[in-house]
Amino acid sequence: MVILASSRPDGNTFELARLVLPEEAAPLVDVGTLNISYYSYSHGNAADDFLPLIEELLVAPVWVLATPLYWYTVSAQAKTFLDRLTDLLEYRRPWGRQLRGKTLAVVCAGTDAQPPRSLEEPLELTAKYLGMNYAGCMYAQFNERRLVLADTPMHARAFGRALVDEAANPAIERPSSSRLRLLAAAAHVER
Repeated sequence: MVILASSRPDGNTFELARLVLPEEAAPLVDVGTLNISYYSYSHGNAADDFLPLIEELLVAPVWVLATPLYWYTVSAQAKTFLDRLTDLLEYRRPWGRQLRGKTLAVVCAGTDAQPPRSLEEPLELTAKYLGMNYAGCMYAQFNERRLVLADTPMHARAFGRALVDEAANPAIERPSSSRLRLLAAAAHVER
């Protein structure tokens, strides 16, 4: 399942996400079309669209968070989504336990040649805390509305095939999803 967290529903991030996982390979939900409010200690936002989204996501063994790179990190929509996972640790604990063993991957579009080193650490730590496998980040550089590197589609498709394989065989033990991480890293190695 692709979780699109961008201000532009048809922008570079969407294009990259669909290179990684075409429509026939994975459904996509655009969190920008949903009413998902910020995390609340009082859980006063329990009636928004977050919990119904989670119900939909819990059946998917692999979650792909698609985000543009904004100010050296994920988008506000992605951050809000990640923050709201706290709901699953507080008052929806049975749902939170269902995250264990799922895989989290990230697809990120930006204008820099390389993502900042600080991009992945919070994502990896979040996945670890939730008991999810972190598969890495497929980053691609765009110049306006065009991919900069000609081989990005090849790397994106390889990353996507590995994610599809992961979804088809979630019970197979993969330490830190190392194969996926290597594929993601290959996509943004300095050339």
